[in-house]
Amino acid sequence: MIRKSMMICGVILVFVSVGCGYEKEPLPTLEPDHRAVLRAWLDDNGAPPEQYILSKFTDHDIVFLGEYHRIRHDVILVQNMIPILHRNGIFNLGLEFLRNVDQDEIDNLLSAETYDETLANSLFWNEWPFWGYKEYIDILRVAWRFNRDLPPDIRRFRIVGLNARMDWSHVWSNEDRASPELMSLVFPDGNPDEVMAGTIVHEILNKNEKALIYSGINHAYTKFKQPVLDPATNELVRHNSTRMGNRIYDKIADRCCTIFLHSPWPASTGYGDPDVYPADGIIDALFKDMSPGKRRIGFDVKNSPFGELNARTALWSHSKQDFRLKDFCDGWIYQMPLSLYRGVSVIPDWFNKENRLQAIAQIANADPAVKNTDRSVSDLMNIMASDTDFEWRFSRFQ
Repeated sequence: MIRKSMMICGVILVFVSVGCGYEKEPLPTLEPDHRAVLRAWLDDNGAPPEQYILSKFTDHDIVFLGEYHRIRHDVILVQNMIPILHRNGIFNLGLEFLRNVDQDEIDNLLSAETYDETLANSLFWNEWPFWGYKEYIDILRVAWRFNRDLPPDIRRFRIVGLNARMDWSHVWSNEDRASPELMSLVFPDGNPDEVMAGTIVHEILNKNEKALIYSGINHAYTKFKQPVLDPATNELVRHNSTRMGNRIYDKIADRCCTIFLHSPWPASTGYGDPDVYPADGIIDALFKDMSPGKRRIGFDVKNSPFGELNARTALWSHSKQDFRLKDFCDGWIYQMPLSLYRGVSVIPDWFNKENRLQAIAQIANADPAVKNTDRSVSDLMNIMASDTDFEWRFSRFQ
């Protein structure tokens, strides 16, 4: 069984177990000439992911790194970027997974003589109790350790909490979710994308600094406007042009860019159906026969042959006629085949008898079958563990 999730504002709304049992999804066959063109571009222009991310700061102030969520090697990549960024004069890493109101505590944690694990855990709990994953929280530990080892006269690295406060304890029914008054209590600071963009402006751009911004891909779009479909007809209703990255692009244009961390895309038939290969499987097919030593790479999508790839099987194809990858993002990072993806680690005993009811109150799904006070500690732990079981969740993919 896999845990299927619907996402809004970067949080899980639905905990529904659905059967998998899929056969492997086939990959397309690349024409030899097409394969040769793509391989030549990688050979001439690709770079290791860390080097590729750093290169984008040559002509960008804000680099958005957009992820699927909970994929272990993506979080490790971000941890590894901390000393690289600092050595190159980039002192800020913005995280969707921390709140901006907790910035003083984040700063204090990273400058303390000893690492306060309890405080680090509480900072992530405050943003959302269902993000008790070791690798994400260890971003704070890595930054703290790096700062501790710096000479006293050297500027410290900073983690910037971006997100707004959320409080789902006001919502216990579908009627509650439909109430503007109650939803204003859920988001007392306002729209999370607006808050995150405002934090980037206040904490980074207004100080004439640069930052790597790590978030779910849906927050990281700059030029791409996310299509919103009618769930009944699957027809395009509108484009969402107010994501965090969209708002920053409106302010600084091409001084920001989006890098996508390779992962599945929602199907053209809607979020309720199984995910599909990104780019109609062309990128996965290209890398399948490459040696592991050449698979881990970052490369440009914009102004490259990869930018001309289609995505007819993905929901993003509804965004415009003849949708191409160059419409979606500026860069891409591939590290391994989807079948080898593994999830982050749930912190043992993250939930307990004392915090169980507090956690249940923060479940965003108002369905009484999902959000009810009868849920046990082990049930809550299983919810988080199931969401990280990519060996099963991505078992359809090659």
